[in-house]
Amino acid sequence: MKIIKPKKLQKGDTVMIVSPSNSVPKILKSQFDNGIKTLEDMGLTVSIGKNVLGRYHYSSGTTEERLSDIHEAFADDNIKAVIMSIGGNTANHLLDGLDFDLIKENPKIFSGISDGTTLLDPIFSKTGLVTYHGPDLIFGFGLPISPMVKENLMKTWFGGKVGQLAPNSNWSGLDELNKNEEYKGWQCIRNGRATGRLVGGNTTCLTNFDSTQFRPNYNNSILFLESFAPSAKELDRVFTHFRQTRIFEEINGLILGYFFGAAVDKNQSRAVRDVILEVTKEYDFPILEIGEIGHNVENYIIPIGCQTTIDAEKKYFAIDEDTVL
Repeated sequence: MKIIKPKKLQKGDTVMIVSPSNSVPKILKSQFDNGIKTLEDMGLTVSIGKNVLGRYHYSSGTTEERLSDIHEAFADDNIKAVIMSIGGNTANHLLDGLDFDLIKENPKIFSGISDGTTLLDPIFSKTGLVTYHGPDLIFGFGLPISPMVKENLMKTWFGGKVGQLAPNSNWSGLDELNKNEEYKGWQCIRNGRATGRLVGGNTTCLTNFDSTQFRPNYNNSILFLESFAPSAKELDRVFTHFRQTRIFEEINGLILGYFFGAAVDKNQSRAVRDVILEVTKEYDFPILEIGEIGHNVENYIIPIGCQTTIDAEKKYFAIDEDTVL
């Protein structure tokens, strides 16, 4: 597959907000507005999709309305980046009608998290366009951004050369349940060094791809995972599913992100590291755990489709190629 990269952002560029999944709750409208202000303070112009603040049951609009916003964003030469407002549950409605040819012919930055995984991985798999698992409008740009995360953002979208990443020295939880959590930094779960193209995201979204044409190509990849997981036993079920569907046979290495539910439950009988080591005991790929991918924490931007290297023992994680052109 030919890898396609969008052009880097510059001050004065226009970015468009879309809501491919959930409607925006009224209680989060202030964060929505804060996100717009943050983007404008970065020198960007913000355009709002017609259906971004709409509602159709639990989604922001009908399937056709949500598709229309995304297609309009990619068809408009003045739009340089497309940013999801929020995650949710229903982005999979869009996959059958998504115009992958339009997206391929008009490459631009496309970013989101959580249910955003449902669009990010298929777009890369179908078109070769690098997509970005990272900030959405409400839980990324709508909240305060610490210096290392802002630096990562500028390098990834405005510069292109990211290089080696490091634990966020200002890491903190963003929810009442984890705001006082002590961060222990990156952890080596299994030794080893590996290189491959990044693929992954939310575990629930990834399992939904099974037996569909939208299943990512995991071959020789570095898989990264995060989840709003309620318990260690739920993660056990999901990790076992990845083993049984032979995804773990295909990958070169694994990055575990922050699993919010399992992390805040102090009554857990097992640590996440113990679960993944048992489920993958027949494999030898390296596993690195970091806290900058996931729900209710600040996220580094993970460029899906870019070549990366991890060395778990050295707690090394680097993006090996330009993320934008």
